[in-house]
Parts: sequence; C-alpha cells; structure tokens
Amino acid sequence: MTEPRWLRVVGNDWGGLVPPEVSGWRPTIPVSVIIPAYNCQDCLEVALAALARQTYPTELLEVVVVDDGSEPKLELPEVRPAHCRLIRAPEHSTGWGRANALDAGVQLSDGEILHWLDADLVPFPEHVEAQARWHHIAPDVVTLGYKRFVSDEVAVPAAVLPKVVAGEIEHLFPPEVTEPHDYIEEYIEETDRLRAADHLAFRAHVGATAALRRDLYHDCGGLDVQLRLGEDGELGYRLAQAGAVFVPEPQARSWHLGASHAMTVGERQRRYNAPFLADRMPLPRWLRDGVRRSWEVPLTTVVVEVGDHPLELVRGCVDRLLAGNELDLRILLVGEWDGWDDQRRRRVLADPLLDRRLLVATYRSEPRVALVDAVPETVFPSPFLVRVPVGIGVSPGAVRRLVGYANAEQVGLVRVTPPGAGPAVELWRTAAVSRARRHRAAGEPLAEAVATVWGERWSSAGEFGLVDLFSLPVEEQVWMPPALTAPPASTPPPPRPTVAVAGFRSLLRAGWFVIRLAVVGAWRRMRGTRDS
Repeated sequence: MTEPRWLRVVGNDWGGLVPPEVSGWRPTIPVSVIIPAYNCQDCLEVALAALARQTYPTELLEVVVVDDGSEPKLELPEVRPAHCRLIRAPEHSTGWGRANALDAGVQLSDGEILHWLDADLVPFPEHVEAQARWHHIAPDVVTLGYKRFVSDEVAVPAAVLPKVVAGEIEHLFPPEVTEPHDYIEEYIEETDRLRAADHLAFRAHVGATAALRRDLYHDCGGLDVQLRLGEDGELGYRLAQAGAVFVPEPQARSWHLGASHAMTVGERQRRYNAPFLADRMPLPRWLRDGVRRSWEVPLTTVVVEVGDHPLELVRGCVDRLLAGNELDLRILLVGEWDGWDDQRRRRVLADPLLDRRLLVATYRSEPRVALVDAVPETVFPSPFLVRVPVGIGVSPGAVRRLVGYANAEQVGLVRVTPPGAGPAVELWRTAAVSRARRHRAAGEPLAEAVATVWGERWSSAGEFGLVDLFSLPVEEQVWMPPALTAPPASTPPPPRPTVAVAGFRSLLRAGWFVIRLAVVGAWRRMRGTRDS
C-alpha cells in the first residue's frame, strides 16, 4: 500500500477532478499513440500528417503504427510525427486482428500514457493534449475522444491530405456532411457527461480514440487478443472492474473518414459478438439474456469459509446458494484441502479428515463449486464478491436481491447483519475494491477505503431471508427441495362423463351410452393385461 497521492473519485463522478487548461500548462508524461492498421495506406498517411501537427510536446510524443499483415506492406509517409515508427504484428506475435495489433504496440512502445487511435481518424491538433492532461492528475482515468463521421464519397484521402498538411484540419468538412457518434454522445449527455452514470459507464468506451495509463492497462489484463471484434467493449468492461473512471473529452476532436463498422454491418456484427462477449462480460445483464447456464466470468463469486465444520452444516449453506434463483454465480469453498486425496490405508469412518473428504465427494462434479486454500483478495473480473459465513443459510432470492440492492443504491459494499451471532453477509463490488486498493492509505481498512470511493450500506437479515443454521437441528441444516420435503398433493380423479336425461327416448339413449362405456372400459383393461 502507498500513501494516497490522488483525489478519490466516487463512482464515476469525475467532477472533482480539475485538469489544466489546454495550451496553458507544461506536460511531463510521455505518450505513445498506437495505431493499428491493415490495408489502409491512404488513410494512414492522412492520420500521420494530422499527428505531425499535435500541440503535445514533440519530445514527449511517439507514434507506433502496427501493420497487421497488410499486403502490400504499409510504409511510413514523408509527412509524419518526429518520433514515429512502424512495426509489423506478424513479426512479434502469432495472432491477428485489432486487439492483437494494439497489444503488440503496447509491448513495443515506451510511453506512460497509452493513446489508441484508429488509422481512419484525423485528429485535431489538440487531440492528444486534451486527453493527456487528465492522466497527469489521476491514475485510473480512461479518457474518451470525440469524432464525427464523414461519408466515403466526401472523405477521399487523396483530396484531404493536402489540406491536412497545410494545417486546415479543423475546417476540412462542413458540419452538414458529417454525423456524430449518435448513441454514444446521447448516453454521455443523458448521464451529465458520465458523471451521473452508474456501474455501466464503460459502455461509452468504443475504442477508436481513447487514452489511459500503462499501469491501468496492465492492471486490467490488457486487451483480449483472441477477440476479432468487440475488443473495445470487453476491454472497457475489465477496465471498469479494475476501478477505472471514464471521462469524455469533447476537446479531443477528430474526423472519421468513412462510416463506422457498426453503421455498415451493425446487425451482423452484433450477432457475431454476442457469444464471445456474453461469455466474458456479465454486464450489461442483457448480454446473457436470462440464459440459465455457466459462463467463463460469473456475475457473482461467493466465498464460503469451511473451517472445521461438518458436512451437514456446509451443505446447508452451499446447497441453498446453488438452489437460488441467481444461477450466474461461482462458489469458492475456502479450507485446508491438503491431504484429502491421501491413498494410505485408514479407518474410513474414524478418519480425522472424514468431513473434508465427504465435501470433496459432494461437490467434485458441480461446475459452480471450486475448492481453494485462501480467501482471494479480489474476484476480478467477476463484478461482485459475496462472502457468506458457513453458519448462514440464504433464501432462494437473496443473492439476486443483494446485487440488485447494490446497483439500486450504487454502493461498493453491502453488509447484512446476521440472524444470530457471528459475522455479516457481505457484498463487495469489484470495481470499488480495485479503486480502493489503488488509493488506500497505509493502515486504512479496506472497507473504509471502499466506502470513500463507492459508498456502503447496512441491511437486516430479514430483508434477505437469512437463516441461522447453528440454531437448527442437524437433520434440518441440510437443505432439501420443497418438492422432496412434502408429499405431493393428491389429485382428484377426472370426472366421469355424464348424460342429461329427459323423457323416455332420452333414457334409452343414456342407457345405451352407459353400456358402450362399460364395454370399451372392459376391452381396454383386457388389452392392457395382454400388453404388460
């Protein structure tokens, strides 16, 4: 832990951060602009010409172009930034795609601030400076640049390049022939430039132009180089879980030469991304669309410390969790598991490790339960950690209600008083824990640090249907489905057919109908006897 050096931001409300004015300060931190590029020589020349006119100090700015296997190979044009180099992704990795190219650029660049820029963007002169100033005052900010889309018919690179070289970037296109990034800018404005955004603020991270500190990039695990599309959204999700604060920067303007990929092939792109992102991102919840199955990254990771408690008590806790209406969870059973698989001869029923072996046998085939040796410091990238003391049984809806309560209140820590003696049930938001650990002062309790960056709430056991298992007889500690604890309700036999009788002829018809029913019933019974 280190002494705090930065202002603590609560949630995504960055309003307390005050960056220096553009052109009114002296930058000190080197920036690496990384441009992934593939078969786009014409656009690349325009982008590099614009970057050659940046207001950020030349000695602090490097540009790394990553050729993702273009044919013919890309070349650096004559008009380019002073510190500009080109690397070829196939020479440094076995993968391909934008995420792989960007990551290769990260590994081979030197700047403390990483700035993504697509090859078809034309940045205004203050574009890099406007974003970099935020990273001089906060370690966990992710800045988001702005762009306006220009149609292919208007944005012809060969025609645009001379104007860019001449410094006419700001007036390249009249506003009426350009379009904003509608849904992103609408979301930003609806949330007071993301200051009032909730835990889903990362949805604004679309990647074409954004900047962050190198440490934050590594803290979140970097780009997933296995993704071919949607890598910016997935990276935004993990940045959020790493405690990032998302800040839109309208002074970081740019032109986008041509329509975006989402504009041209939107539905096909969404169809492609859906299975890849859903497996990696529990949020937003609509990605998983209520499907009841297991995922690589669970919404909630539940920690239960086993200790020396008997099988029945542990089962009483764990089976109630597994039977809840929130299936998107993983349970970590924390205990001393060494020695359970010892094959030496022993007195089976008098075995000192008997309960430990029984627990392993009970949950060995349950994919949502894992045996671990220690309570994890973080469950990143899972967005929620729920700690349930082994002596507490939860109601079927408790976990889902906990998550819903934390999101409704937008807090980083929820603690529920236990129904008996002992510790509380706790929900910890991973994003809050990550940020708190980064800002935590020496000796400061983690719970206090979390409260300062995301808030906390207390609630009662009755609100979440908690049960004190220690107070129950052993035979009632183990949870059983309601269908198995009560005999099935008896169902009345179906009503016999009735025939209305009115007059002599109706009586004859009714009698004949009854005789037919009797004959058919006897024939069916005889046939059933033969078939068996």
